[in-house]
Amino acid sequence: MTDNPTLSHAARPGSTTPTSISLLSSGSEAELDTFLAEHAYSSMYLRSELRRSGNRPDFAVARRDGRIIAAAAQAATGMILLQVPVAAGKVARAVLKTSGRRLAGFFGPLAQVQAARHEVGLDAVPLLKDGREDLFALKLADMVMPAALAEKTITCRVAVDADFEQLVAWRAAFRQAVLGDLPGEHLLKTSRAEIAALLPAGSLFMLESQEPVSCCSFNARLPNMVQIGNVWTPPELRGLGYSRAIVAGALAIASDSGVVAATLSTDRGNAAAQASYRGLGFKEVGDYALATISPDVQLPDF
Repeated sequence: MTDNPTLSHAARPGSTTPTSISLLSSGSEAELDTFLAEHAYSSMYLRSELRRSGNRPDFAVARRDGRIIAAAAQAATGMILLQVPVAAGKVARAVLKTSGRRLAGFFGPLAQVQAARHEVGLDAVPLLKDGREDLFALKLADMVMPAALAEKTITCRVAVDADFEQLVAWRAAFRQAVLGDLPGEHLLKTSRAEIAALLPAGSLFMLESQEPVSCCSFNARLPNMVQIGNVWTPPELRGLGYSRAIVAGALAIASDSGVVAATLSTDRGNAAAQASYRGLGFKEVGDYALATISPDVQLPDF
């Protein structure tokens, strides 16, 4: 199985009518991965979930004349991950009916998130976060390494168990500031669970300038490509190039294990972050959206 990402995809909901919608059957994983690879940069979460060896979510797929043309799955967080150029609502409903879990929101290309939300009848449901983001990609061979990393005045490393509490605190701060989460026990529980899942996988990274100053994670990873997420530098340490450096350092570590490409998304209004990532060599390749629903909001039956 190969993955050949390009810098020219932009999945949009279309008019093609599926002939069937069903759960992915055993033995069809390679077929689904081939479809997702056609939308490589906006399918990182789904492709990463597909490769999970345990507790893998159920995938719903739409087919036309036997060929997969749309897919979605619900992550453990309750978020529905979308690659649905067509039939967004029908595929999302199929996932929800199967999982039995509460819907926490939608994540995927902007037009698809909007279509799924509308077609399952959630236009009137208030959102914690209605994020409109630009999607960026980078071929690691083209990465511009920050001088401070090259000169080793700051260093990047894989996070270790001793970093756990620091990472939980930073993840909670990130979720409040970026994802719109509300403070409280639910936020802390979610943050601890996320760090506990990522730490053993070697998917968390720390930047140090005598002491930790920034962090990031690979929130999706394939053998040759990773998705950067949860980049966090405390407010009092911003403006020093740490966010750019943690991303570059993490990708430099990944390149040693065969990773050749990376993707990330950032809020359209975050000019500083976009400039930082463009400075590393990232190019805009599409759009993304994150629509999250408060756990206190009553949802209709699906």
